[in-house]
Amino acid sequence: MAPTQAPDSRQPEVRRLYLLNLLQQEGQLSVRSTSEALGVSEVTIRNDLTLLEREGLLQRTWGGAMQRQQLRPEGAFMARLQEQRDAKERIAVAAARQVHDHDTIFLDASTTAYYIAQQLKERQNLTVITNGMYTALELGPLPAITTIVIGGQVRGDNGSLVGTLSADLLAKLQVGKGFFSARGLTLAKGLMESTIAEGQLKELVINHVDQVVAVLDASKLGSTSLTSFCPVTAIGCLITAGDEAARRAEMFHRHTAVVIG
Repeated sequence: MAPTQAPDSRQPEVRRLYLLNLLQQEGQLSVRSTSEALGVSEVTIRNDLTLLEREGLLQRTWGGAMQRQQLRPEGAFMARLQEQRDAKERIAVAAARQVHDHDTIFLDASTTAYYIAQQLKERQNLTVITNGMYTALELGPLPAITTIVIGGQVRGDNGSLVGTLSADLLAKLQVGKGFFSARGLTLAKGLMESTIAEGQLKELVINHVDQVVAVLDASKLGSTSLTSFCPVTAIGCLITAGDEAARRAEMFHRHTAVVIG
């Protein structure tokens, strides 16, 4: 079944995710019908398809495109899904307990967020804002969940969307909880990311959420990275899992609530 409502076609990243979602559901699409559905030119759709083909996400055909393969995590993202998998799945279960019907939440582009998304499929009237392509594809087909994509440029190595195209959209939204993974967390630097673009987007989102929830496995606790995007004092809750994580998380108890999954 095709998506029942076309997205705001003025946002290229939203439009391209719609195309991927359509391919996931239908297996193929035509340039003509898609341009009519979105209210944009056929040239625009062709350009979108060309870009997505370069990312390895579809295969161009005469007059349209077809699904190259099941649109599911692959490459570097798939490899990271297997790292600390048990801990990430336990973190996801604990995080999902904090999400209720009718909530509006943010999920980042991390593998932990992807596992959280898998735990939320039975929620009703849930709104999920994300810069994660794979997370959006996981939730997009579900009629009871509204999925809003933010970001701009696609990072093909991890399926994240980064950029400053999110500011105007976020200003119009009231987000309850934001679930953030990170490359590291220390008392001195807070949450840290490995790229400036990723850190900037997360910092922007944090300005529009009521509560920051850090979702980190043991390997991230006490580790550092390139750029800080949230001080430890701004973290409302830290969710982690495992005995080693519990030991490493002791230093953060004075600054935030800690949940061990």
